[in-house]
Amino acid sequence: MKKNGLFHDFWENLEEYLCSIALIIMTLVTFMNVFSRKITWFNMSWTQELVTTMFVWVCCLASASVFKTNSHMGFNYLTDKFIGMKKKVYRMARLLLCCANYAIWIIWGVEMVYRQYHYNLLTGVLEMPQWLIGIAIPLSAVFSIIRMVQYEVKLAKEGE
Repeated sequence: MKKNGLFHDFWENLEEYLCSIALIIMTLVTFMNVFSRKITWFNMSWTQELVTTMFVWVCCLASASVFKTNSHMGFNYLTDKFIGMKKKVYRMARLLLCCANYAIWIIWGVEMVYRQYHYNLLTGVLEMPQWLIGIAIPLSAVFSIIRMVQYEVKLAKEGE
């Protein structure tokens, strides 16, 4: 049962697309800064802030992405030994605990973003609104929950 379609493919790989774009921009901007510093002795300090901001986004989106394939770091020695009902109970407990963790990320992240927005906090060099960086945390939590649930539903449909 393979779903085809541009939107479906885009949605399934959204995090990877965004990370790829950000990594390309980070590479180009860093190269420009190094090149300009070595050739013209002109330091583009704003590039460090931009790259750091994009790094936060890449990390957050990548953490959500790994849940699609269950390729996050984990301790598999004991969990691989589970079979049958024990494995199902473990998977559900893990899903509930991870969702509870990400719910905390969402709650505290939204509060943090609200404060950054409310107090009009800006970054040091580019004077970007700080909430543009902070919103990566609650959004990655939402994506992580969605991807974890998608993975578990897929496993349940396939019969594990």
